[in-house]
Amino acid sequence: MFSAVIVLMAILFSCKSPSAGSANAADDFKFSKLIYHLSRCNGTCPSMDLEIDNNKAVYVNREFYKTKSTIDSAGSGRFKGTLSQEQYNKLIDVLKKSNLDSLNFTPVGITDVSETTIIVYYNGKRKYLHSARPAPEANELITFIKSIGNDKNLERTTEVKELETGN
Repeated sequence: MFSAVIVLMAILFSCKSPSAGSANAADDFKFSKLIYHLSRCNGTCPSMDLEIDNNKAVYVNREFYKTKSTIDSAGSGRFKGTLSQEQYNKLIDVLKKSNLDSLNFTPVGITDVSETTIIVYYNGKRKYLHSARPAPEANELITFIKSIGNDKNLERTTEVKELETGN
């Protein structure tokens, strides 16, 4: 009888462990940093350079244009701030939904439209994405990043931060 109980306990624990481990692995997402660049187009498209780190710190340098050659100084400049817990949770959720491991951008030849670059450090990896035509699977992520970068509650700063750009 005693050995039957031990065998039964061993079976129960062995059945629970893999499924519990799998669930934890699926939810395990270690975010370190996100860098986003939106280049200027041959027109009045805004440009933006943004960084968010795992301490929820945000830094953005953005330029808006009134005309092709006139900067709108009211909303342009360097800004910094901190994501709320809700914004940070949304960022993590959107990054997870973007399936970064399989997400790819198709390179496009010379264009006069804005080019998007996203660099994400997560789970000990670095994902580099760059294109004038980002994959549709990244639309929610890009929209969310732009909403953070355009946030009017960020405070102006004189800090100049060089953000990573290359592949």
